[in-house]
Amino acid sequence: MRPLAVAVLSLSWASGLSAGSLPVFLDSNEVERSLPAPNLPADSYRPDTPALHVATPAAPPLQLPMNTRILLHKVRFVGGTLYPLSDLRDNYQELVNREITLGELVEATQRLTRRYQQDGYLLSYAYLPPQDFADGRVQVVLAEGYIRDYELQGDIGPASAYLHTLASKLKAERPLTHKTLQRYTALMSRVPGVTLQAQVPPGDANGASTLVVQASRQPFSSTLNLSDGNREDPQALLAVSSNAQTALVEQVSFTALFPPGDEHEHYYRLDYAQYLDSEGSQLNLSATRYRSDPGALVRLNNGTDLKQHREHERYSIGLSQVVTASPEEWLNVAGRLYAVSDDTDYQAVDTAFKSRSRTDLRALAFEGDWRQTDPRQLRILSVGAYQGIDYLGANTDSDVDLDFLRLRVSGLQSDRYFDHWQGVISAALNWSNDSLPDSERAVFGGQSFGRGYPADQASGDKGWGVAYELNYSFSSDGHWFKRVQPYVVVDAARSWFNELEIRDSRLSSTALGVRVGDARYYSISLEAAKPMSDIALDSLDRQPRFTLSFSFQL
Repeated sequence: MRPLAVAVLSLSWASGLSAGSLPVFLDSNEVERSLPAPNLPADSYRPDTPALHVATPAAPPLQLPMNTRILLHKVRFVGGTLYPLSDLRDNYQELVNREITLGELVEATQRLTRRYQQDGYLLSYAYLPPQDFADGRVQVVLAEGYIRDYELQGDIGPASAYLHTLASKLKAERPLTHKTLQRYTALMSRVPGVTLQAQVPPGDANGASTLVVQASRQPFSSTLNLSDGNREDPQALLAVSSNAQTALVEQVSFTALFPPGDEHEHYYRLDYAQYLDSEGSQLNLSATRYRSDPGALVRLNNGTDLKQHREHERYSIGLSQVVTASPEEWLNVAGRLYAVSDDTDYQAVDTAFKSRSRTDLRALAFEGDWRQTDPRQLRILSVGAYQGIDYLGANTDSDVDLDFLRLRVSGLQSDRYFDHWQGVISAALNWSNDSLPDSERAVFGGQSFGRGYPADQASGDKGWGVAYELNYSFSSDGHWFKRVQPYVVVDAARSWFNELEIRDSRLSSTALGVRVGDARYYSISLEAAKPMSDIALDSLDRQPRFTLSFSFQL
């Protein structure tokens, strides 16, 4: 059986060192998308952000009681560059030339602090310094906060130079905004193999603070994924990564599938990613080789079933850019050039008919991934446009369009009901008006809107899929079992071709399962799913499909 975690690892070249893994149906690579995906809770796809603790600005205590009477005549401001003097005066205008209490004066000053906070200047505040209020004159200090210095603590290794560069960005902004602090600490947390916590303790009377970053480093990491079921042999996917061994802050990953199983699958992938600057620009390179004898048959319009043997190679180079980075929102865009060599041999099941297709394509891809989260909701939206190039060595011996254009949009939204219930809706739409090469087609099945079917059950030049999951989470403080999540899923998908004489695919299924994990190192899922529309092409029936998957981070 093929592993349930290929898609998570294969996304490393597309999203680079960005916000973590994405659901399999958001992947634009047909080979990885056709392989089974990890069966993870929706909350696993929330953006990974560092623990950030910012001290609340505090004014020095006043020596006089709050009911002290003051005949206010004039307010003098010390410091401050953000707000016009007229705005500052207006804040106290209703108190001038009146006898007021010190409490009223403090409240007016706190309004300025709230304005700073609402405008995103989380380290800035206004306060009343110790004074005697002689002659009705009041002094107000505007402490517009900034990072004066920073401390990097812990074993960071060669990546320390890059973290120093990011920290210097925080020092450069005066006054510091919440958005800037979140962005650059989030980029710090994306350094491969580095886990960190950031703290901003209370600043001095002038608003100067020191950023303290505590980091730990994992030079090498690996993930082992196992999968077994009643339709396929057990298989495992092992991924090993080397993290930030040099000042380039690079990550090199190698992924391999074993054993080959009934479908004689061989899958190898090499990825390289590194940051190019302090704004989240990344270089992403990848090379993939895949060979298999898919168990799912291709059914022609005349009812003939075809077996397949496929060999696939893909090479990609691209750039990506982090546009927005915060605990609540993440936006990453990417552009890349990729080349694919695809050979497919077809053999009819009951006749001597044979056919072979060889395609070498070149294409440009433009993609964007957006995530928005709050404690009760998660939203993910992924879009992509792909344009084939009929030169640079592109050629084919079949009737496909090398200068194709295809578009995709997919998304997910999870909503928490009450304390333990959660609903998850997901959908995907793939469109093209061309006859697409095999590697560019929409694929449905398995975790991609066909849980009762093999992962490569259906493909086409265009198609759509939709799914809804309802789950209930049990949480505990145990060391090994911190979350148990039973769930039920219904899904449906349809795909069709523009020109090929291949029957349209109609998928729908229901699934019942349970996930168990420690919310950190491992996840186990057991699922039973039944096809409701087309028969499953790997078994030619609609019998339930049972799948056990296990994922562990070493």
